[in-house]
Amino acid sequence: MRIEDISKLDIKLLIAFVTIMEEGSVSRAAERLNLTQPALSKSLQRLRDLFNDALFTRQAYGLSPTSRASELHQQVKPILRSLTELMEPASLDIHNLNRRFRLAVSDCELESFIEPLLDYLHVEAPNTLMSISTWSESSFDGILNGIVDIGISPLVTTPGHIRTKLVGHTEGCIILSAQHPLFDNETLSLKELISHKFATHHIKHHNNDYYFYNTLDKLQQQGYNLEPALETESLMVAMKAVKRGMAFLVSRSVGELFRTVMNDKGSRVKIFPLPKEVSEIAPYEERHPIQICWHERNNNDLAHRWFREKVIQLMRETPWITPP
Repeated sequence: MRIEDISKLDIKLLIAFVTIMEEGSVSRAAERLNLTQPALSKSLQRLRDLFNDALFTRQAYGLSPTSRASELHQQVKPILRSLTELMEPASLDIHNLNRRFRLAVSDCELESFIEPLLDYLHVEAPNTLMSISTWSESSFDGILNGIVDIGISPLVTTPGHIRTKLVGHTEGCIILSAQHPLFDNETLSLKELISHKFATHHIKHHNNDYYFYNTLDKLQQQGYNLEPALETESLMVAMKAVKRGMAFLVSRSVGELFRTVMNDKGSRVKIFPLPKEVSEIAPYEERHPIQICWHERNNNDLAHRWFREKVIQLMRETPWITPP
């Protein structure tokens, strides 16, 4: 059959054909389809013209299908069954889902949800896979090119075709070990903090839009010298620096992780809130907004929606993120 012939094939004709086959009568088929008998007879004639076959012959007990009609019936039934499935609401079998989700997220945000997410996937979606990379200035390109499925970061603006959703806000803190001169203080002032070396969990060259560096720039304009002695995205490097007496500015979730790990290793570590000079000038009072982003193409993807909503749920359940 040529393509121009296929374009003449109305789905309603196929439904009419199968119904006549099942009922063995035009009148009964018309009643079942809530049509008039003349209307269904016209459809039958169109089918005969289309397939160049009588399709049915009259017998004393009703209509008898021709050999061609019997062949067509076996071909048409799976087509209609497929069309029925096509019209049914899409569903997602999470337990048997076999798909890899690729995330770009910094350790500060990752720490807030990765453990409960791994536990959940192990039980509820055992065939789900993940690839996790560190969020960077190239992550937007990864989302646009389909290399990254989900990005999580303190975003300011996003390129076109990328959707975002505010997960919540997170706070910063300062970590000191017993080797730091200010370890025994009850609180820290900004003047005291910058009188000693400190490290940050951001690299300015790669994170020009981060709220942290916007805050540093404002404080430097007030005469505070806030040049970090160490910028690193490696928590292992930061841990070594803290152990040797350097202060570390990081998110509260990573701060708690530091305290747990380093205390377990025999190093005394304390967490301090940010000095009031910082919180008073920082955007959102040093409560950084955390956004999750994805490409428009994945917005209505059932599996993608399930996964990103699960990540949002787990992040909002953590004590380190305040929901919006």
